[in-house]
Amino acid sequence: MGRAESGRGVLSEFEDGLRLLFEGGRFLRRTPSLWPLAIVPVFFALVAVAISGSLFLANLAAIVAWCDSLLPVFEATSLWSWIWIGPATFGVWVAGGLMVVVLFAVAIVAALLAANLASAPFLERLSARVERLARAGGTDSPAGEAGMPTAVLRSFAAELQRIGFLVLTWVGLSLVALIVPGATFVTTPLLVALTVLFLPLEYAGHALDRRGMSFRDRVRFVRANWATMAGFGTVAFVACFLPGFNLLVMPALVTAGTLLVVRREPASEDARVSDLALFSEPDA
Repeated sequence: MGRAESGRGVLSEFEDGLRLLFEGGRFLRRTPSLWPLAIVPVFFALVAVAISGSLFLANLAAIVAWCDSLLPVFEATSLWSWIWIGPATFGVWVAGGLMVVVLFAVAIVAALLAANLASAPFLERLSARVERLARAGGTDSPAGEAGMPTAVLRSFAAELQRIGFLVLTWVGLSLVALIVPGATFVTTPLLVALTVLFLPLEYAGHALDRRGMSFRDRVRFVRANWATMAGFGTVAFVACFLPGFNLLVMPALVTAGTLLVVRREPASEDARVSDLALFSEPDA
C-alpha cells in the first residue's frame, strides 16, 4: 500500500510539472501589464530559431553523414548472416534517424538558450514581477525595480554560467561519442535526459538568482523535487521542439519556473546550517 501511494505521489508531482507551463501561460494571459516584458524575448527567440534552423537544414547532409559515421556498419558474409544483420541494420538506420532528430532538438534548444541570454534583463524583470504578483495575490506594483543596472549585469552573468555549464556537458558527451565506439547509444539518451533536467533550472534560474543560491543548492532543489522537475523539463523540451509554439513559449516558461520556486521555496545552505545550529544548541 505504501509503495502504491508513493508511486502515485511521484506520478502526481510529475503531472504537476507537466501543468506548470500551461499555468505560466494562463498567468501571463491574465496579466496584461506583463506583456511588454514578454514581447522582447519572443522577438529574440524568433531570430535565434530562424538562424539555427536555417543553419541546421543547410548542413543536414553533413550532419547525417557524421551521425552515420558514429554507428556500426554490418556486412553479410553469408546468406544466413542476414537473419541478424537485416534487423541490426534496420536498428542502426532508426538510431541514425533518431540521432539527427535529437541533434535538431538540441540545436533549437541551444538557439532558445541564446535568446534567453540576449533577453536576460527582460526575463529577470518579468520573473521578479511574476513573483511579486504571485505573493501579493495578483496586485502589481512598480516597487522593487530599483537597481536595474546591477540586476542586468547579474542576469547576464548568471545566464552565461548556466548556458556555459550545459554547453560543456554537451561537448563532453559528444567527445565521448566520438572516441568510444558504440557510445552513441548511451550518450544520445543521456544528452536528452540531462537537458530535460537542466531546463527547469534554466527557467527557474532568475528566481533562484535573486535568492543567491549556489549551484550545489540548486542541485539539491532539483533532487528534492525531481518528479516535478522531470515533468516540467519534459514539457519544456517538447515545447522548444514544436515549430511556431517554441517562439512564443519562453516568457511562459520563465513565468512557470518562477511559480515553481515560489510554491516550493528552496532552502539555501546557509539556512540549513542555521537551522542545524539552532536545533543543536544545548538547553539552558
